[in-house]
Amino acid sequence: MRLARLSGSNYAISSGFACGAMVSFTPLLGFHFILAIIFAYLIRGNFIAALIGTVVGNPITFPFIWGLIYKIGTYVTNIKIEKINHEINFDMIVNQTYEIFFPMLIGGAITAPLVWIITYFVIYSFITSFKRRKNKKNKRLF
Repeated sequence: MRLARLSGSNYAISSGFACGAMVSFTPLLGFHFILAIIFAYLIRGNFIAALIGTVVGNPITFPFIWGLIYKIGTYVTNIKIEKINHEINFDMIVNQTYEIFFPMLIGGAITAPLVWIITYFVIYSFITSFKRRKNKKNKRLF
């Protein structure tokens, strides 16, 4: 509901939200807000909607997103770790960047555009129908 009330065209709001959702499928944690705004700026999307879209990546969804992009990345690159430690620490990130981060980056690059397309069309149809219903309701009042 909050998205549909933002000022801007249906395209701007939908594409902005899709940019936020898209960057949530990258392993670049800490840069999601910045990347969402950059991508929204490049395609003339709504910045507020882009920031709201980053909510797609949250503590509940990140394990699933990271697992998905890691699996896709290892499939494409053929980089596999023989023994994955379930405990993530700074030493592991520094010493196993190639084995973990690189496949996640590749998997994210493959998955993110698909997420953008799906999210854009879902949000666009939602906003269009919401505004249409709102206009019909307002016409009946007058």
